[in-house]
Amino acid sequence: MQVGTSWLYTSQMDTNSDIDFRRELAEDGQPLCARMICATLDLIANKWAVPIILTLARAKGEPLRFSDLSRAIPLITQKELTKQLRALEAAGMVGRRVYAAVPPKVEYWLTDLGSSLKPVLHALARWSAEKQPELVRHLAKNDPKTLAAIAAKRSATVPQAAPAD
Repeated sequence: MQVGTSWLYTSQMDTNSDIDFRRELAEDGQPLCARMICATLDLIANKWAVPIILTLARAKGEPLRFSDLSRAIPLITQKELTKQLRALEAAGMVGRRVYAAVPPKVEYWLTDLGSSLKPVLHALARWSAEKQPELVRHLAKNDPKTLAAIAAKRSATVPQAAPAD
């Protein structure tokens, strides 16, 4: 890739590549762009972006205060929450409103662009649920270290449900 080239591509690909991804078509006949998919995944495929997006989605268009988001995602630090919200805001996925008040009042909500990710995340969740046993079986056989790392990461980031009485 050339230095200074925008990381957002439409259907143009690196001409140095042996594979022309522009010829790959999605089910609706639109060209798939591997770089665009990767750019999107870079934005949302981190530890906190999806929990933030899903928390804002559950609010059904109602703005949430920073403190509400912080309580809803208990393991995230304020610094990390701020960083992730800024990145999602810069990408146009999250809206932000600051009120001149003491203490400061800041509200966040999913924009239309951010809301358009909900069906994609739900489809990914369904696929993950369906394929998890198969993935676990393959990783256990071929890459137990990765499987252990995934299990450790999941237990460290997902709050455990309270036992039923």
